[in-house]
Amino acid sequence: MKMIYPAALFLLLLNTTAFAQTDLKKQIEQEGFEFIKQIEAPEKMTGWAGHMQQSPATVFISNDQKYYIIGDLHNAKGENLTIKALETHVKDAVLDDVWKSLENSTWIQDGQKDAPRIVYVFSDPNCPYCHTFWQKARPWVKAGKVQLRHIQVAVIRDESRGQVATMLMAKNPQQVFTSYNANKGQNKLKITKNIPADIAAKIDANQELMAKYGFFATPSMVWKNQQGEFKSAQGMTEDLREILEK
Repeated sequence: MKMIYPAALFLLLLNTTAFAQTDLKKQIEQEGFEFIKQIEAPEKMTGWAGHMQQSPATVFISNDQKYYIIGDLHNAKGENLTIKALETHVKDAVLDDVWKSLENSTWIQDGQKDAPRIVYVFSDPNCPYCHTFWQKARPWVKAGKVQLRHIQVAVIRDESRGQVATMLMAKNPQQVFTSYNANKGQNKLKITKNIPADIAAKIDANQELMAKYGFFATPSMVWKNQQGEFKSAQGMTEDLREILEK
């Protein structure tokens, strides 16, 4: 997945007169920042590389505990001194966290649990390319080489949301999903109109996850290759070996 490092993710200079006795590191942690590695910092400051909700950033805390800055550090030549620290210390931690977020999402299992490769797929019931991807992936799935985890979203048609709800509420979502895709979506799913709050929350969370990671089309896939490198793709691809083998 492409990592984006904005010129200044956050820039915050805080006068902490009212919080003079507060441990700023703990305060920043409570605000959602995860500290990963201490890094070089300007004189009289302590620097940290980490991330805020999976967005890499650096924090510099004054040693007198009066101020802190969250953002990039540049030298007098205008060179960004934080990018290397983020690449070295934070990138892998963020990607691990992204993978955990995908694991904790609501998905429908497709394939053996012990398959050596897991691929997360954002898909919509009314996406013809999703049906095509499902069909073309059958050889790898049936051979036990790949487990697909279908994260259902509702982004194509108004009825998609009710159809996703129908699948998630089924006694056997995997069976309903398999049958639906085997018929290329021709056998229309029932549209649930009054969606229970817990199911609606799961659908919303899936769509928020899709948007958070910059995907705007289905199918969108996330996986780790044979070297353990984090990879992603958006839309139907001609050669599935890149996703399912390499």
